[in-house]
Amino acid sequence: MHHSSLLRAPMGVLLTFALATPGIVLAYGEEDAIRDCENRIRSEYNLTDLRDAHAMQLDGEKHFKVEGKAKVDGDKHPWTCEVKNRHVTTADYSGPKPKGMGTAEKLAIGTAAAVAIGVAASQANKHQDDGEMEQPQRHSGHGGAAALQDLVGAKASSGEMEMEDRGYEYASGSKGGGSSYTNWVKGSHCVTIRTENGRYRSIVDVTMLDCE
Repeated sequence: MHHSSLLRAPMGVLLTFALATPGIVLAYGEEDAIRDCENRIRSEYNLTDLRDAHAMQLDGEKHFKVEGKAKVDGDKHPWTCEVKNRHVTTADYSGPKPKGMGTAEKLAIGTAAAVAIGVAASQANKHQDDGEMEQPQRHSGHGGAAALQDLVGAKASSGEMEMEDRGYEYASGSKGGGSSYTNWVKGSHCVTIRTENGRYRSIVDVTMLDCE
């Protein structure tokens, strides 16, 4: 019995320590910073082949600088990123864009498709019975950045009002690289809007951590 008690004692100490320090489970480290930076670089610059990423902790527990390479047309080009308190504050890449359809073209096609869907829905509403109340077709029931691409190019002041009209709440904001970044949350959706020269330039999905 004496030996059995000695063996069980360390496990009890570890369990007590784990229960007393739940924050350890939510620790944010270099791998988390690399993941968040790669997600931002992919969405912001339409890059897919990211390599050699490494993170360096700066002057705080959750302050990291991340550097890596993007392979485009057979060559590697550097990118940099900074994370503060779990949020990506800057993400810079000055190399060439991949061949094929770029982000601007995709957003333009997405906006055109949204307009076409809206026109078709409007025409369908005209055939409803006179006694039936018409339902607004302006916004789809889907959330996230895909349903917000019609706001790209809008003035930031009117864009913020529109985001609130669509049920989004402002979560946080930051500035870097000549642009400002605002995080908005609606239910299980968190999006980041990049604003430059007073207009929305891009809207992308991010993790819920960015909206905490």
